Amino acid sequence: MNLQPSHLTIKFAAALLLVLWAGNAPAVDNPDAMPITVSPVLAASVAPRVPAAGTVFSRNETQITASIAGRLEWVAEPGDQINAGEPVARFDCEMLELQRERQVAQAERADINFQTLAREVERLDSLTEANAISVMQYERTQADRDLAASDLTIARITIKETDNQLRRCNVKAPFSGVVTEQLQRAGEDVERSTVLAAMTDTQNLEVRAAVPIRYLPRMQIGELAEVKISELRLEARIRKIVPAANSQSQTFQVRLELPEDAPHVVAAGQLVSVTLPLSANAALTVPRDSVVLREDGAFVMRINSEQIAEQVSVEVTESNGDHVAVRGELESGDLVAVRGAESLEDGELVAVHAET
Repeated sequence: MNLQPSHLTIKFAAALLLVLWAGNAPAVDNPDAMPITVSPVLAASVAPRVPAAGTVFSRNETQITASIAGRLEWVAEPGDQINAGEPVARFDCEMLELQRERQVAQAERADINFQTLAREVERLDSLTEANAISVMQYERTQADRDLAASDLTIARITIKETDNQLRRCNVKAPFSGVVTEQLQRAGEDVERSTVLAAMTDTQNLEVRAAVPIRYLPRMQIGELAEVKISELRLEARIRKIVPAANSQSQTFQVRLELPEDAPHVVAAGQLVSVTLPLSANAALTVPRDSVVLREDGAFVMRINSEQIAEQVSVEVTESNGDHVAVRGELESGDLVAVRGAESLEDGELVAVHAET
């Protein structure tokens, strides 16, 4: 974002104001008059850019943990490139496989028992109608059949639980990335939730910049910022703004989305410089060179219609290119000295030679 209106528009307006002013200004032939150049004060929409320090982060970074307890058979090493869904670690699950075989056999026994009792209940149904057996015997057989059905259900659930554990024998990557740490090794026995390795997505990168909190109201999602890495410059779009200030640094975090080809030139953890755009503010602007800086403050030298210099105190609020936004007792159209301003005294007679 740049100074608005454009620099060409500003120069045209400045030239027009100078022509009008020159036509009404009295001629000064005094050889003692200080020769200067002037430029008009202009009302403009100032959209400055603020510098900030940033760091490159991966948008996907995680620790890989064990979902079961057991002995590790293999763990990926740092630098291994793993695709999403591929194993990062593998457990020795021979005991789980044997356990499943036993559970399958037990489920088969439970099924046989249930089928036997179900047929017995059907047989006793006909005998009950003929009053050939007691009601107590019939009800006991029904209860045994229902218990057998429950045993069969439990046996099948147990198999599903073991299947779930077997699927966890291969600890899979949640996203495509590179292994950055190997925290456990093959042959070690680990408990559930033990951290096995760390992974980073090297393709989806973002910059996180710390920005002074006073700029929060003027920061907008979607705006383009510039990221500088050594001599390289990249465009990055503001993706997220975290509206919470750090109590010590009084900064808030801005997250910028790097372009798709950024992983070829940057890496997670790299320090970068960021230039962020702010939303435009209406302000009075003067050339940067017209502002005189002193220990007791800043001022400009306004040139009145009698070509007399008047010192006007100003506060520089924002900067953009060769112009700065100022606050002070100035109006749009006032002329301020540019070349020669530092050597002028308040009330001194001047001779305007040209526009800067």
